[in-house]
Amino acid sequence: MAEGEAKKVKRNVLIPVDPSHHAEEGFTWFMDNVYHEGDHVVVLHVAELHPPALPHALATEEWKHEVEKHEQKVEELKKKYAQKCKDYKLDAKVKIVGVSTSVGAKVCEEAKIEEATLVVIGSRGMGLIRRTILGSVSDYVIHHAHCPVVVIPKTEAKKE
Repeated sequence: MAEGEAKKVKRNVLIPVDPSHHAEEGFTWFMDNVYHEGDHVVVLHVAELHPPALPHALATEEWKHEVEKHEQKVEELKKKYAQKCKDYKLDAKVKIVGVSTSVGAKVCEEAKIEEATLVVIGSRGMGLIRRTILGSVSDYVIHHAHCPVVVIPKTEAKKE
């Protein structure tokens, strides 16, 4: 390799997303600051649907309607990020998976499956009490991912 010539390494970048603007900022930040031609990008959404507490409530029309709404939102999110990837002309895929344990654990599992060399994740910026009670996906991923993790800090929501 000639002096001053950078070695091109193919990177597999996992970008977990949800419908929040924080996730979108993470994607945009990656494209503006980190992306290199040749990177393979996996946009991942962990679809989380919490069933009602009472088992008999699962059979109701209301629950069926909630499931349909959830599936529609997931499909809209998938289309949104597929279009973003197309607009940027990325070597990318948009992957939707269900959650079996926790969202953070699923993100780490998918990072291994996809052989990610980097995870870029937006932070919702929960307060200390809420983060302590609920846990933070980004915090979990930072401590359990097999590869480096970049967390994009919370910014104020944009007014539309």
